[in-house]
Amino acid sequence: MTARAFAGVPEQVPAARVWALGCLPAGCPRAVDVALVTSELVTNAVLHSLSGVPGGAFTVQVEVTAAAVEVSVIDQGPRPVPARREAGASGWGLADIVACLADAYEATLTPAGRVAWCRLDWAASSATPADGMETVR
Repeated sequence: MTARAFAGVPEQVPAARVWALGCLPAGCPRAVDVALVTSELVTNAVLHSLSGVPGGAFTVQVEVTAAAVEVSVIDQGPRPVPARREAGASGWGLADIVACLADAYEATLTPAGRVAWCRLDWAASSATPADGMETVR
């Protein structure tokens, strides 16, 4: 497992995504999905946890196995008052993106904060195209 800490500011979302992608083997069949779930988990940590307050931080962990990649984001725990979501605010939301892409997802509160974890299996990307669909190469 590889881990890296980041400052809890929005500008670190792309840095965390690039770092996570750098942990993957060349030709990883789920690289695009890893980029999306990493961005969503990190954005959630910055916007909705104590990691996003001044001086806050979060950690991203990536573990690659023969059959999957696991991405974890460890934040400093929920804010006492949840961040307000403005009308028309962007974002699909953690449940929508991660639940649709990941083969498993779990968020756990710990004494030190919260861990949001997901697993993306390699087999999920090797499904055959639906009838009438072509594989673009």
